[in-house]
Amino acid sequence: MLQVNFQLYKIRFFFFRILNKLLIPFFVKNKKLNLLCFLFKLNLTKIKKILPKNSPKYKVVVLSKTGGVDDLIESQKNNNKDILYLDCPRIFFKILYKANLNGEYKEFIDNEKLDQSIKANDYVNDKKVEKFRRKNKKFLINFINLLKKKYNFDAFLGFNYDYYAEKSLQDACRELKIPFLLLFKESVKTETQQKLQTYILKKKREKFNFYKVAVYSKQAKNFLISSGICKNKRIDVVGCSRLSICFSYKKIMPKNQILYYAIEKNRGLPNTIFKTYGKKNFSDLKEFKFYDRKFNWKVLHKKTLKILKKFAINNPNIPIIIKTKIGDKLDKNEYKNLPKNISLITSGTGQIFLKNSKVVIGWNTTAIIEAIAANRFLLLPYFFKKDNVSKKNELKLKLKKNNYGFSESDFYKKLNFFVKKKYKEKKIYNNLYSLEYYLGNSDNNAGKRLNNFLKSNLIYNSF
Repeated sequence: MLQVNFQLYKIRFFFFRILNKLLIPFFVKNKKLNLLCFLFKLNLTKIKKILPKNSPKYKVVVLSKTGGVDDLIESQKNNNKDILYLDCPRIFFKILYKANLNGEYKEFIDNEKLDQSIKANDYVNDKKVEKFRRKNKKFLINFINLLKKKYNFDAFLGFNYDYYAEKSLQDACRELKIPFLLLFKESVKTETQQKLQTYILKKKREKFNFYKVAVYSKQAKNFLISSGICKNKRIDVVGCSRLSICFSYKKIMPKNQILYYAIEKNRGLPNTIFKTYGKKNFSDLKEFKFYDRKFNWKVLHKKTLKILKKFAINNPNIPIIIKTKIGDKLDKNEYKNLPKNISLITSGTGQIFLKNSKVVIGWNTTAIIEAIAANRFLLLPYFFKKDNVSKKNELKLKLKKNNYGFSESDFYKKLNFFVKKKYKEKKIYNNLYSLEYYLGNSDNNAGKRLNNFLKSNLIYNSF
């Protein structure tokens, strides 16, 4: 039944994707706002997992995104009394954004994210940028105003403060006094990433017009404030609601199974930031003057995979799951001729595999923090040249030395140790520091805090 529902969801998604691409540009060009409103309504679906217990008092349009929606569901499945959540595919506003360009300023389309970056000035004249933004904002004000009159909703809920297709929507909502709420989930960053992103945002001096934002942690709140994105009064620290699923796994005896969250080559490193904005924009940051942008974790992943293959061959009765990140480009040669007890999973979320896994392997990923909440045995590959890699490129986990493999042989030995080690449900195996520092939910009450945030911010009040 679940498989059938998923297939129907995929069919509907692709149908509306095609329909939106065909109709939105036509409706925008011919100023058919009534038809555009009707198309928007057709795109909406009720989030059935969190239907209100009572008659709906409020309607919230959710600009759907994996992770953020999971937080919403975990918070609202037991707490939602009177809010109807309507899922809206984010691509609707992406197509609308491009349709408003009407073929102008080709640079906007070719470099669709550069209008929000300091590189924008290399491609688009500032006056043209401002002209388009005013035009887009005016269109959205008319569209959203009509939409609210026709279908009466109370707020938007999004998950990105700087997604180029939604920033003008934030502006329009601010003008119309409609709450545009954010659940900011990008808080698991290394010190290096946070420093560079803060630096860029300060340099851009861009204004964001969302109404209120819920963040996971104090660390995330400080990032938004220090970057100039948001003032203190607009931020509430609520924690990561979906972590409650992982907490529930603590009571479940795991199987003798290994779970490897495949290491992403640039995870926690500043490489992608340099690539997006160019090294010259960081010339006054001396600590990055001699940074080797070619360095990545690819070798670390290959060595870890090599060890797991060897372990699988030597232990054919121990199942091993390799979970890759959605959207990650796989090197098919790496996964050729895997032993029969190794399964490669490339789709869906990795969280569900924690339930039955006894040992979890990963690097610089939120999944490791989720494994800490699930109280699983952790093993991190630590066999790279420490002299060339700063601690600032690692997540702050404060684990024991036993949780790190300092060489390939040490890693194999400790993997064997954890697989054979008896798991005791009531014993806490890991330091919980990272649960609070990154995800703000060491007490497992984030769902209640997010619920309070949502309930208290559905009516617009001027600040």
